[in-house]
Amino acid sequence: MTYNNAPRPPRPLPGEGSGGGGFRYASFQHRLGAYALDAVLAFFTAGIGWLIWSLIVWGDGQTPAKKILKLRTRNAETGTVATWGHMAVREFLVPLTVAFAIGLTSGIAAVAWIVIEIVFYFTKNSRTLRDLWVKTAVINEA
Repeated sequence: MTYNNAPRPPRPLPGEGSGGGGFRYASFQHRLGAYALDAVLAFFTAGIGWLIWSLIVWGDGQTPAKKILKLRTRNAETGTVATWGHMAVREFLVPLTVAFAIGLTSGIAAVAWIVIEIVFYFTKNSRTLRDLWVKTAVINEA
């Protein structure tokens, strides 16, 4: 049996706590928009500007597009903002692992990953497989 002695977050994640002042999970459309905007920003900055900006805002639980769209990644267990290390795993190591699997399977893993991500968007709380692995939740703060 484990005990969580971490302090309670100032505002609970959706579905937690008794108050109605919690955050709202980001919708499929918001998250898809963030992926598309990140791709556009990376393209127009030749990847370098986007990478530098990402390394700066990861500490706030965001990517450049999430910052613009007022989305934030939070730790699903404590409700606190995801740390820089948490974001590095979520935004770099997981995609790197998926890219490695895509290379090993000649692209079959890409199709599987995309289908699984889309299916998970429509589950409770709009949390994807990546969110479940890394124990995060993307919240709409707008």
